Amino acid sequence: MKKPFYKRVWFWVIAIIIVIAINSPESTEVEKDIANGEAKASETSTSDSSNNPDDTVESEPTEDIEEKEEKTEPEAEEVVEETPQQRMVGQIVTLMDEGLAFDTGSYVKGDIPKGEYAFIPFDGSGKYYSETDGAGNIVDNEIFDSFGYVYVHGTANLETQGVLVNTTAFEQLGVSGAKELYEVVNSSENYQGSGMYKVGYDIKPNTYTIESMGEGYVAILSGPVGNNEIVDNNIFNGKYNVNVAEGQYLTVSKGTFAQ
Repeated sequence: MKKPFYKRVWFWVIAIIIVIAINSPESTEVEKDIANGEAKASETSTSDSSNNPDDTVESEPTEDIEEKEEKTEPEAEEVVEETPQQRMVGQIVTLMDEGLAFDTGSYVKGDIPKGEYAFIPFDGSGKYYSETDGAGNIVDNEIFDSFGYVYVHGTANLETQGVLVNTTAFEQLGVSGAKELYEVVNSSENYQGSGMYKVGYDIKPNTYTIESMGEGYVAILSGPVGNNEIVDNNIFNGKYNVNVAEGQYLTVSKGTFAQ
């Protein structure tokens, strides 16, 4: 009978050769090379994957980001400059808080201190002023053509359809008199029409020619409404010359200063 193959000499010789070959240094290096090759292949695969533009999120260009930031910034509010009229009205309101100016309306004794005031009407207001005593008698009243001057006695009731501004506040307002104050409040430049002019404040001492519009009237007074005497007056049709001195008041009705 034949011996089994594992009992044969040639089998064991081959087996020993295989074991030696496996444990030899060259075999070990081969295995390392194989392992390193697999690692490099893995790294290459990972690198390719990370560099694939289809698999990454594109970064937004810096310029686009800056543009978006600029668009999201709130727009600066436009500064609207006040007109001279608005500034003056604001200053008069401040004077009201200080007790140097008084709005249109009715007042009783003690509301408005005694003294001289400029009467300034404005768009939408009336032009009537009156003051009465405790018995209801009229101390003084006036229907103004435009601006004028009044003296407050502080006797009893007072009604004004225009704003009253104490004449001591002219410097604070930056105006020379009632005429300039009237011009600013009503946006009227170089007003030359009917009104009550204070010499030395609204006009200079001089001789003036007044030209009527129909039947005109002029009067030279020693003081404001409620505290004056008539120095001279006249009703005329056409032109009329008046000579006024420092401290006097010139009332012009239905007339204008001739150029």
